Amino acid sequence: MSSPAEIDIVIVNFRCAADTLGALAVLGPWPHGAIWLVDNSVDAAEAATLRAGTQGRNDVRLLVTEDNLGFGRGCNLAFELSRAPHLLLLNPDARIDAAHVVRLAEALAGNPAWGALSPKVFWDEERRFLLPVGFPQTPAALVAMALATHAPRLAHRAFRRYLQRTQDRMAGTGLFTATFLTGAVLMLRRDAVSRAGGLFDPDYFMFYEDTDLSLRLRRAGFRLGIAPQAEAVHEYRHKAFKTPLMMQARQVYFRKRFPRFFVATRKLARIDRLAKPVCWSDWGEVLPGPLGSAAELADRTAGAGIVALSPTPLMMPATMRPANALPAQLNDKDWDRLEAGRYMAAVAGTTGALRFVSFERAPG
Repeated sequence: MSSPAEIDIVIVNFRCAADTLGALAVLGPWPHGAIWLVDNSVDAAEAATLRAGTQGRNDVRLLVTEDNLGFGRGCNLAFELSRAPHLLLLNPDARIDAAHVVRLAEALAGNPAWGALSPKVFWDEERRFLLPVGFPQTPAALVAMALATHAPRLAHRAFRRYLQRTQDRMAGTGLFTATFLTGAVLMLRRDAVSRAGGLFDPDYFMFYEDTDLSLRLRRAGFRLGIAPQAEAVHEYRHKAFKTPLMMQARQVYFRKRFPRFFVATRKLARIDRLAKPVCWSDWGEVLPGPLGSAAELADRTAGAGIVALSPTPLMMPATMRPANALPAQLNDKDWDRLEAGRYMAAVAGTTGALRFVSFERAPG
């Protein structure tokens, strides 16, 4: 299959020049279009670093904003200036090389019913752990997750099905459907985005803008999917400060896209009250802690390997081992990617039996 005529890439930088320049280095020279680099930092030194780091790269278009536009509006700025029929949205901390960008665009160009595709995304450069597919954000899913907090055994049974299904689909080579896609590494068809009402709704400063776009694309009649023949790495970190921002964005999303549900649940307050407060011991073994290293975690679990890992006891979504890969203990690099806080791990020992273990990752 021949490559699409033009593919532009959009990266929004906010005080993370080292990450951004790292993403550009992995991409290498980009001959298929422009790389739109939007700097939201409002910091002259940051802009200077980006200018120096991209000097001599005619493929990069650096846009330095006067204000912090947020992720969505930063992407919108580049989208409006670009004319390419395909655009890749790329987080500064995500890594994908040129060959895999082209594979992703080829898959989208060859399937006009699809409006957006993401690659198979790994959590680590060694490609030992996969990141999950975007999780459904609908009234039914919200209610189901709240009810699941009352039934750990049923929730873990659902997790096992989810794990098996995701691993199997990621192991294939054909496109498969996803309900929602995240914006970390996302290939878009311009005409589909236009028919869905444009790129990102400016009401979202950060978070849920990709959820909103996914819903609008589907409502416009387009399919969303994963192209596992294309691969990327996103060393995602679950930072605690993101939670309040995500909750604020969730309010905006359900108010705009599911207004009757939003009103009926009193701005989602009834859903939040429906969920049972987390007691980690209800969900599995709780390791005494906090723990200070991956080696300590391996010791406390008697050498059991990780099958999946999540910041929530429900384990959905969760970082997971690929299909047919044996459980693996976390290494020092994995440990460094974990922010301080509590996690739930699905672990397996020599017998292969899956059990759930909660541990606290110590600061530092």
